[in-house]
Amino acid sequence: MRLVENLSILDLEEFLSVKKDWDIFINCSSFEERCTRSSDIFIEKEVKIGTSIIFNYKETDPENKKEENIKKIKKNLEKISQNAHILDVGSVSHPSKGIKKFLHDIKEKNIDLSDKDIIVDITVFTKPYFFLLFKVMKEKFNIHRFYVTYTEPEKYKSKNIDSNKIVLTEGLDRIEPIPGFNGSSVNSKDALIVILGFEGKRSLDVFYSLDPELTYAVNGVPSFQPGWHKVSLEANLRFLQESGAFKYLFFAPAVDPFETKKVVFRIVKEIKRNYEDLNIVVSPLGTKLQAFGVLLYTLQDNKITVIYPFPSIYKADYSYKYGPSHIFKVDLDTLNEGEI
Repeated sequence: MRLVENLSILDLEEFLSVKKDWDIFINCSSFEERCTRSSDIFIEKEVKIGTSIIFNYKETDPENKKEENIKKIKKNLEKISQNAHILDVGSVSHPSKGIKKFLHDIKEKNIDLSDKDIIVDITVFTKPYFFLLFKVMKEKFNIHRFYVTYTEPEKYKSKNIDSNKIVLTEGLDRIEPIPGFNGSSVNSKDALIVILGFEGKRSLDVFYSLDPELTYAVNGVPSFQPGWHKVSLEANLRFLQESGAFKYLFFAPAVDPFETKKVVFRIVKEIKRNYEDLNIVVSPLGTKLQAFGVLLYTLQDNKITVIYPFPSIYKADYSYKYGPSHIFKVDLDTLNEGEI
């Protein structure tokens, strides 16, 4: 098992060796097998949940993988929850509509999130969805303390036959700020921070769309698995060269949102100190846990814009099996002290 240096991030199974229950569990279904993992562990550890909420995106499912997974999740959660609800939230590409549907449905079902002990599994939530979900939790329900769990993939499955590069998405629908994270564009020029993922074309798409004055990059080191940090660098080689980001390359652990938040804070501080006339824009294309670190920072600094290249399609064979499951507790009040 890989060592996670930050003691705030724990193995989910080890954490549950001491019994823990929650009032609310929010999860998401997917084609990926790992979306069932947290509910499997909850069954094994005899966790009790008050209300479970399962997000279900509208996607084509030719091999019925997603249908099988959502049935398994619901079956698991019905055994340990007082209530388990599947929420059909519409298109995976339109988080504003989906979160609006979520708010409508929980109101209709008399589900109150305020003053509750909540855990959210972000494993297969798209980044724009969970950015907006946590912003709504904070601003509408005044939720500042909650748990987050995430299950790594054993490996990323989808590769281009010709290039042998990992391909997780297809096409480009649009590039725009994540709803609720528009920032404050008071200047005419931008500084861009890209959290690198495995798809270099997406980094280039964002760079070309924004045409920033200055570009920073953050790579996941240590990576989920040995050598994966080299994969992301190789995939983003053209982006790093064309943008000049090789000169401004930082590192943050792929598994650690808290360290990623600190790295983003240091970069933003450097930009603000040296380039007062630039808007700051972040594009979280790396791991979900790194993206969560970006979220933690931008929840406290609303002048930062979070931009995202929404794909046309998320590949159905995105990942293979599952790796370790992590859990960490977030307290937005103590987390935000001294970092603006």
